[in-house]
Amino acid sequence: MNHTVSRSSGFLYTTILKPVFFAFDPESVHNLMVRFGTQLGRVRLTRWLLKSLWAYEHPSLVTQLNGVTFPNPIGLSAGFDYNGELTDVLPALGFGFHTIGTITLHPYAGNPRPRLVRLPRSQALLVNKGLKNRGARAIIANLKKRPFTIPVGISIASTNQHFANEKAQINDITTCFKLFEKSPLNHAYYELNISCPNTFGGEPFTTPSKLARLMVQMDKLKLQRPLFVKMPIDQGRAETLALLKTLARHKVQGVIFGNLTKDKANPAVHPDDRKTWLRHKGNVSGQPTRARSTQLIRLTRRQFGHRFTIIGTGGIFTAEDAREKLAAGADLLQLITGLIYKGPQVIGAINAELAEHRPRRRVTVSRVKN
Repeated sequence: MNHTVSRSSGFLYTTILKPVFFAFDPESVHNLMVRFGTQLGRVRLTRWLLKSLWAYEHPSLVTQLNGVTFPNPIGLSAGFDYNGELTDVLPALGFGFHTIGTITLHPYAGNPRPRLVRLPRSQALLVNKGLKNRGARAIIANLKKRPFTIPVGISIASTNQHFANEKAQINDITTCFKLFEKSPLNHAYYELNISCPNTFGGEPFTTPSKLARLMVQMDKLKLQRPLFVKMPIDQGRAETLALLKTLARHKVQGVIFGNLTKDKANPAVHPDDRKTWLRHKGNVSGQPTRARSTQLIRLTRRQFGHRFTIIGTGGIFTAEDAREKLAAGADLLQLITGLIYKGPQVIGAINAELAEHRPRRRVTVSRVKN
């Protein structure tokens, strides 16, 4: 990565491109960027050019966790590449891993528009996509054609629909996992999303008893890849610890803190943005989730030691934000909103700064065996 080019790219993005993008509907811009990124990723020359300009590689960034080697600790969170269309271009941008989805057994066209609203004063997004995706079978068929050059994860949740009972909803989830287990895809890990608040059922598995019943059925799958659970961030200390204790009794390798915030009293949400939030459905990503996710990372590491791999996500815009979560106990990091507000060069810039503070390679063995 050329540091001068990176700084110039950041200036160009924040002063020229972002104001243009932010003048249009955010979901339309997102769809355009996905199509553009897909095309860029198909051409070897553009992949090479992007990588030479923005990606940053260093041995100290390599992290081994649960049998997976991550070239660096910065990943793309679930919620951006819904259908797995960006697997070719994301490595060129400098990501060390990325999660596709969240994917559900059956397709869902998305909640009513608007599904994305910018909250610029808070450096946040109001999200109400409701697990929009093409469904597991269609996505598997598409991914068969795409090589994975960095670790790729599959995020799975129950289809956004009404279920007759809990058993039917759990069966929907486990059937989706079975499809991916039987597929020829070479994905590296799974994420189980129990914390999306924008679905018909809300967060149905965020109580210990319901989560335990889900995990009993998940254990029976005997997954061949690590399983990380994406956690809510609005629950209190006792509630969070109860969920973690439940997960610790099952075949779960890691946890992700965390998902969107539903807290309309969150002090990190600017008053003007809070008024916008009151007019629209959805919940908030970005800087308003930063402090709470870091607190829960620290709580998990202190209470459970190295029982769980911890992935930190929420409000990562700079290397300082990244170091904060790593210092709290995160092993890996994920972002989306920081990419949108800062530009694609931010991935390499964060990695370059992290390398200066990570002189030794971090290696962690798998903590749970299936």
